[in-house]
Amino acid sequence: MGFVRQIRGNKSVISAGKLRMYIAKNLCLVHSHRQFATGLRALCIENGWGFIVKWFSLVFLSIVFLGTAPAQAEYREVSLDNNFQDEIEVAAEDGKRLILFFHQAGCPYCDKMRTRIHPAPAVMDYYSKHFVMMESNIKGNLEVVTPDGDVTTEIGMARKLRVRATPVFAFYDTDGTLALRATGYLDEELFLLAGQYVVDGGKKMGKSFYRYVQEQN
Repeated sequence: MGFVRQIRGNKSVISAGKLRMYIAKNLCLVHSHRQFATGLRALCIENGWGFIVKWFSLVFLSIVFLGTAPAQAEYREVSLDNNFQDEIEVAAEDGKRLILFFHQAGCPYCDKMRTRIHPAPAVMDYYSKHFVMMESNIKGNLEVVTPDGDVTTEIGMARKLRVRATPVFAFYDTDGTLALRATGYLDEELFLLAGQYVVDGGKKMGKSFYRYVQEQN
């Protein structure tokens, strides 16, 4: 199936999250400059020529990220439009769950999580199989779409979720429900258990994360 027909067959891939996934999975199908140009022209006609400006950077960054993925934890991604409701759907299509990592400037424990815990081999292996993690600045002014579909800012989303101290990790299940909220610095073992608790459906079984951790020790 050609590049143009695949995109036209599913217009939902025009969203940032789904287009990123489409590029990552189907970039190899673009075998020539002519084929790519034809596909891009068709998309621009259907979505407006402003499409070029908005999405050319997405294509470029996707290529860069694909080429540099091994240098960082594979599950850490960037949402170019901050539509987290859409990101949950995209992750679910790949059999994964979304984690929102709430942080702020000058947060030492946020930095420790990034440098010590997130890249740890065991964490990277497990989380890359089951999760996609994206960051949100609790004092940021970027427009976002919250996991439940509200349009607000990063600050507004943090207030709505009552995120004050950081780091905070909000784990969302594939259906968009909040499966776990973990606050503060988590060592490697606890961060792994947090992921396992969500994947195992601990909340759905009526089991608290504290009880789940106790049972594992």
